[in-house]
Order: sequence, then structure tokens, then C-alpha cells
Amino acid sequence: MSENKELNLEEMNEVSGGYKKPAPKEGFIIYQIVKGDALSKIARKFNTTEAMIMAWNPKIKNKNLIYAGDYLYIKK
Repeated sequence: MSENKELNLEEMNEVSGGYKKPAPKEGFIIYQIVKGDALSKIARKFNTTEAMIMAWNPKIKNKNLIYAGDYLYIKK
């Protein structure tokens, strides 16, 4: 993968540790998880649910396992 290539959703879902910011996706913002975040906290911040965040980000298999530095798509 080229250093300057933006990742599509499929590629982004395979990246762990926030190495590359994913490509913009219409209707979504990109949120970078920070230390101390929990999916429930992020859901409250964006007035949505954990289930919706998981649906938008198929890489999340367990709502209790998210990592600082990773990126999430959040619907606007």
C-alpha cells in the first residue's frame, strides 16, 4: 500500500492502531479514539448508540475492545 493512498472502508477496517486516517465517506465524520474512550462514551458524545457505531465500523467485533489511535466513522 502506498504511503499517500487514502484507505477505503474495507482497507480501513483492517488497519489497527490508527496508522492511517481513512478516506472521507459522505455523510460521516472520522473520529479518532483517544485514551479513556469507551464505545458508550463515544455514542453519548455523538448522540447515537453503540450498536450504530458498530454497524458503521464492522472492524469492531466486541464493544469492549476499542483502541486509542484507531479511527471510527460516525454518521453526521
